[in-house]
Amino acid sequence: MDLLQLWGLARRNWLVLLASLLAGLAIGAGVSYVQPTLYAATSTGYVVAGNSATVGDAFAGSNLAAEKAGTYLPLVQSRSVAEAVAEELEVSPGAVSLQGSTEGVIFRITATAPSAGLARDMADAAIRATSIEANDLETLTVSGESSGRTVIRIVPVELAVTPSQPVSPDWTRNLIIGLALGLMAGFGLVVLRHTLDRRVRQSADVEEITQSSAMGVVPLASELVDSVSLARDRGAAAEALRQLRTNLRFVSVDNPPRSIVVTSANQSEGKSTIATHLASLLAESGQPTVLIDADLRRPVLAKHFDVDGTVGLTQVIAGSVDLADVLVPTSQDGLLLLPAGRIPPNPSEIVGSGRMESLIVGLSQSYMVIIDAPPLLPVTDAGLLAVAADGALLVVRHGKTRKEQVALAARNLAHVDGTLLGFVMNMVPKKDMGSVVYGYGYGSYSPQYYYGEDGSRKRRGEERAARRTARRARRQDGDVVPPQHSAPVHHEAVDEATRFVSAEDLLEQPSGHAGPTPKAPPAARVKFPPVR
Repeated sequence: MDLLQLWGLARRNWLVLLASLLAGLAIGAGVSYVQPTLYAATSTGYVVAGNSATVGDAFAGSNLAAEKAGTYLPLVQSRSVAEAVAEELEVSPGAVSLQGSTEGVIFRITATAPSAGLARDMADAAIRATSIEANDLETLTVSGESSGRTVIRIVPVELAVTPSQPVSPDWTRNLIIGLALGLMAGFGLVVLRHTLDRRVRQSADVEEITQSSAMGVVPLASELVDSVSLARDRGAAAEALRQLRTNLRFVSVDNPPRSIVVTSANQSEGKSTIATHLASLLAESGQPTVLIDADLRRPVLAKHFDVDGTVGLTQVIAGSVDLADVLVPTSQDGLLLLPAGRIPPNPSEIVGSGRMESLIVGLSQSYMVIIDAPPLLPVTDAGLLAVAADGALLVVRHGKTRKEQVALAARNLAHVDGTLLGFVMNMVPKKDMGSVVYGYGYGSYSPQYYYGEDGSRKRRGEERAARRTARRARRQDGDVVPPQHSAPVHHEAVDEATRFVSAEDLLEQPSGHAGPTPKAPPAARVKFPPVR
């Protein structure tokens, strides 16, 4: 995982990282709060050896003193020095905390105590006690008696100063360590969660599993649920579905699909919504379309279009009604709906029958057929429909569908020799659109184009441009008029003149066609092929 992916994970999981930082900060503050308040004071001594009568004596004495200074360090933490300091200060020996250090012939003792005055007195008493112990050791003879003479001694040269600030707790250090540990723990949790997460979050994962291409990435948008047609919508969701429509037309240039099964691995992944809007946009482009609700277990399209769904596909397959009698015109010109009808006891036999295949093949001669099928994993209906149709479109829900489920759904299609045209990443949060398409580390993007909307920002820009044009024209004529007296801008005329049409809309119109989008013939005048 590179830095760009880590940055992307940090952006997506910033709440986890923030919580980890706050937890680390709280731990650092808690540790500082429970630590005792301690002060430290340092006293300094000088190790002297021999005399300095000559240069040679001074040099030899200095080397000997530096060597001896290191041997005196164990005396600082010895029991005899602690007892001497405790007796002088009238404290217990366990309360004496001393630490020695040397720098050449300089000998330092640092004392730590709960109060500043006690730390100062303890350091001064420690340097005196250590000096006495060192002098006693240097005067010992082989027999263990004191000779009373020595050429090496520790001389106190600088008494301790009363400390003004405690050395413990160190709030700054503890808080910084807490923040660092919290950040490390947060990143570790995020990386571990990403490693163990088997849900689909990038289109590249599905491409690798299914060996198919992403036909579209549809963002999570309320307008997809609130309406059944996005013909006049220019939002991000509508443009993503138009991109899906265009990609399906070019999925096979020599043999473009005329009947498409829209399915998913599990329920509640948005397959019916994708099928509905795909069919509406195909009809919007001037292609007569029939939308079939083949989910005979949980039909929803009749409810979406607010039509009577009690009579429909099941009765047509059973031969009890004619196809022309149950095709329902919708609010979208050129789109007909075939509801599911009565829920049968044997849905798999219905959708896998020869009459169902004849219906799909016959309708696809004159119409683009979009089939809303049940999910692939719970039942076999979608696989049977995929065999009868030209191919299947797999809807994958971002952040919910698992990679194992995608692999199993693709395998189920392959087992029945169904053609997987591609997949659609559905319900993608807008902030994750970039990472879904390009990988972690990229921000969101919007496929929304500029269509000449009547926004206040656009109008202000148009007014400024019109005033600049008017001023330039007056300067050329030699007529100087204050800018505020320029002619008013007619927004209606400007909006009509600056209205843009997308390149996709131009490509979708037949050659030489400049009029309105052609409508499909009414259902009553359509001659459908016989169903056998």
